[in-house]
Amino acid sequence: MKDSIRIWCPGSVSNINVGFDTLGFCLSDAGDEIIAERVSTAGVHLGALRGFPTPSNPSENVAYVAANAVYNAAGESKIGVKLNIDKRIKPGSGVGSSAASAVGAAFAVNELLGRPFSKQELLPFCIDGEAIASKTRHADNIAPALLGGFCLVVTQENHLAVNLETDLDLHYVVAHQQIEIKTSASRTVIPKEIPLKTSIKQWSNLGGFTAALFKNDIRLLVHCAKDFVVEVHRKSQIPHFSELNDLALKNGGLIFGISGSGPSVFALCEGKHNADNVKSAFDQLLRNKEHDYHLYCGAVAKNGVHELL
Repeated sequence: MKDSIRIWCPGSVSNINVGFDTLGFCLSDAGDEIIAERVSTAGVHLGALRGFPTPSNPSENVAYVAANAVYNAAGESKIGVKLNIDKRIKPGSGVGSSAASAVGAAFAVNELLGRPFSKQELLPFCIDGEAIASKTRHADNIAPALLGGFCLVVTQENHLAVNLETDLDLHYVVAHQQIEIKTSASRTVIPKEIPLKTSIKQWSNLGGFTAALFKNDIRLLVHCAKDFVVEVHRKSQIPHFSELNDLALKNGGLIFGISGSGPSVFALCEGKHNADNVKSAFDQLLRNKEHDYHLYCGAVAKNGVHELL
């Protein structure tokens, strides 16, 4: 078994408009890094914490909780593992910050223990960590960060998720305005009951969106990306939402929506050229606005969490 390992812990976009708590895709240029190393003292330990603030109390640290869940489930009692976390994704940014940490830590410990669990089997342990931050057990950020590409969470109860393979050349632009919206707070603006007519439209679009990925059908993908449940309630929390939406669609974007609970928004584009155009348009708008911002841009990452060599 290895004595140390360096892990890329990718960010992700979740919901993708029609898939609240069920859909997500993996980012290629946003992520944390974790270096896990074996130590003489048994158990999981927090080491150096760099980058954005990360709780030093183990019970409040999503990475520790996920890693410790793997350690305990493996029945390990002798090996010691220390987690050194470089937190590069700002918490509350809407691009899966807590999921990245949870997935990276769970994966790292699993590797140092000799890989007792498959990636799919790590899912519930990662959710244990994510739940510390979001106050609910959901896997729409966890699954793409773990498995890569587009993912669908099939059941919340049994923690089953599947990768939605596609040959479409899909690139993303994510605009993160530097305000913080916590997932736990953002969920409160969504109504607890949804009319049946609205529900039918939403789950029809979710099915169509999933089919479009498998069929490599851009037109169907765009047609089925309309959200009738969440966006209408959350968009008012995000500065310049309508302006960014218009710019995305005028400059080659296929789909525009809220990334997770916000404040980040995303555009999906066919090909790098269109994504670069959307990124440039977003940059020109936001540089004159009141908030600092960061733009992510890249191809949807087909591989999720992995070792950096």
